[in-house]
Amino acid sequence: MKFKLVLLGLLTTVVCFGQIQDLANLAEGKIVKSSTLYDSNENLYGYLYIYERDANESSKTMEYVLLDKNLNKVANKTFPNKLYSSVSSSYYNCVLMGDHIILCKYYYYKTFFSGEEKALLTTFQTISLKDNTVSEEYKYDNGQFTTFVAEFDNMKKEYKSVDSKNIIRGFSNDSFMGFYIVELNKKDYLEKDLKFFNEKREQIWSYTYNPDGNEFAYQTFFFLTSNKNTIYLCVPKWEKDAYSSLNAKEFKIVALDLPTGKVKYEYMFENSTSKFSHTLRAREFDNKLILTGNYSPYKTSDFKLDDNLGFYRIVLDEKGKVTDEKYTTWTDFSSFLNINKKGRVEENYRLRPTKYFFFKDGSVSILNEKYKYDSFNGYSKLTDFVLVNMKNDFTPGSVNIIKKDMSYSSSDYLFSQSIKDDTGVVFFYSDAIKNPGGFEVKDVILGINTIIDGKLTEEKISLYSKKKYAIEPSPAKEGYIMLHEFNEKAKYNQIRLEKLNY
Repeated sequence: MKFKLVLLGLLTTVVCFGQIQDLANLAEGKIVKSSTLYDSNENLYGYLYIYERDANESSKTMEYVLLDKNLNKVANKTFPNKLYSSVSSSYYNCVLMGDHIILCKYYYYKTFFSGEEKALLTTFQTISLKDNTVSEEYKYDNGQFTTFVAEFDNMKKEYKSVDSKNIIRGFSNDSFMGFYIVELNKKDYLEKDLKFFNEKREQIWSYTYNPDGNEFAYQTFFFLTSNKNTIYLCVPKWEKDAYSSLNAKEFKIVALDLPTGKVKYEYMFENSTSKFSHTLRAREFDNKLILTGNYSPYKTSDFKLDDNLGFYRIVLDEKGKVTDEKYTTWTDFSSFLNINKKGRVEENYRLRPTKYFFFKDGSVSILNEKYKYDSFNGYSKLTDFVLVNMKNDFTPGSVNIIKKDMSYSSSDYLFSQSIKDDTGVVFFYSDAIKNPGGFEVKDVILGINTIIDGKLTEEKISLYSKKKYAIEPSPAKEGYIMLHEFNEKAKYNQIRLEKLNY
């Protein structure tokens, strides 16, 4: 993949049919939502685009277009969308569920003075891939699903006073295809339980994680990872102190049986008796849960990057027992990297992890960015990537420095793709090259990096276009990257697949 993207226009004739698609001519109107769809094995299934077409005061016509992983158009359908006075809406979650796609929508209004968004309710509808139909919009209320019906003028007034709000999201893997709902209730303070439903809107199970929550002490949850039989949650417990500051008092990991929702085990990951505060990433292989991240001396206000002591890895078996535990210190990396015992590299930069790559053999690669906060100017600075490769016993194997220009973004990392049955990975980043001594960008580089057997291969490609088209990279099927090239003034909007070189 040694070509420059300035030549993309000349390559059209040599790329096989189905690898290029013109979004501007796929449907009428403008794109209001796009979503990359994955199957139950986390392989890319295709791409969904939702277009907004003609509208009047109380309704507008929408159209969905489904492309397969090769960018071939496989389905499309128009459907109505009602509008309401002083109320806006947007799609926030579009997920493949077996033979269906779920479209989750968020209704909100904006306050008059501040313009702050205030939630009203969430609804959902489904696309059937079998017969190419779009269902009605549904809402969930008092344990029941009903068709969402509201008056044009009264919708805001009706739902503004409702205490309960729902978060609806699709979920799909080898053994479950459906969605889950978390209910927010003002009276009971935050959420109570997690409810899973199949695509027929039948409740499969419920897991209660916050039975006694109140304003001063409650529990929340977030998903860690899952396999075909188990879903792993992290459940933090929050408490307010005398100054009304919110602190996490404990974090426990809960493994749930995915078909039934029954608890398989609970593991107390961190609490007030712990020696360290941790960051947390997780991946499951062969019924073993691998936990990894950074750690610092324990504080109730959670992990502190300024006090970062190194990396850790904890391995749990299928019963939640610790089978391996390893904590590194910065001195362990001194033969690979010029770093002091406090985790500082040159010019007092810190290593801030951006992405953890888990491999089938138990090894882990950790992508860090050199990070420093400029308190005088009030912004963060990022420079090179530092890739730390850990062996399967979690001892340092190698360190790679990936050079890039300094930036002031939150991160220059874009996305990644597992390859070769989880024995390798390709990750991508952007690098804005500036003129010497100034802030003017003269080129934008796409970094393409491959890790196979702990060895890094680097490629860099210009994203500059002489035609002044904006070019955005996106995830694609294994071994490819999707490039989105567009120019709104010229009404040019095209996507294409390009093969990776590994």
